[in-house]
Amino acid sequence: MSTNNQPTSLEDHVGNLRADLKEANFHTIAALTGSKYEFTGDEHGLFQLTMWEKEVIVATQDFIAKDAKTQQPLDILSQAFIAYYFHNAKHYVPERGWISFSKIPDGKFYNSAHKEQTSKKLLLSFGNDYQAFEEAAKKVGGKLAPFDTTAYQFQVFPKVALLAVLWKGDEDFPPSYQILFNHDAIYHLNSEAYAILSSMLTKRIIKAK
Repeated sequence: MSTNNQPTSLEDHVGNLRADLKEANFHTIAALTGSKYEFTGDEHGLFQLTMWEKEVIVATQDFIAKDAKTQQPLDILSQAFIAYYFHNAKHYVPERGWISFSKIPDGKFYNSAHKEQTSKKLLLSFGNDYQAFEEAAKKVGGKLAPFDTTAYQFQVFPKVALLAVLWKGDEDFPPSYQILFNHDAIYHLNSEAYAILSSMLTKRIIKAK
């Protein structure tokens, strides 16, 4: 671990995104991200949104995301997710439906690794124990979603959702699990961010077993 105080490349990049966001139309950004925006004076304002169903605030002076209850800055990874989520909103074109990781730009290249970290781990942990999967998904905030099989929706941001899907097996086919993404996801974060988020979700569900 480095002992100096030099910012990491991730922190540098987040800083660049924040600087660019200061020039954005805040009302437009709020509409595109599903956030609430309140003008606080002196050309500044405050965004309010949820991340993993936790209330978060982001002041336009610095675009540092904080826990709405404690007023403490979030960890650097959460800061990066929110900076990307806000910054990429300008490319947003709404469309319904769910897509696999391979449909996200650059996702096909990492799809095999993504399956190892999500689908295969869920299968190894739950197998045919469908009730255990459903109970665990509910424990970590999953909401039963309208889908052609058993699926639980997890809302990361107002316009970014993950879907944990179970296809039950039969005498000819084993069960399978998959993490899907709402179609709008491609406009908000990149494949690396979604790989991390879906791995985080997988670990949460397994831990709740």
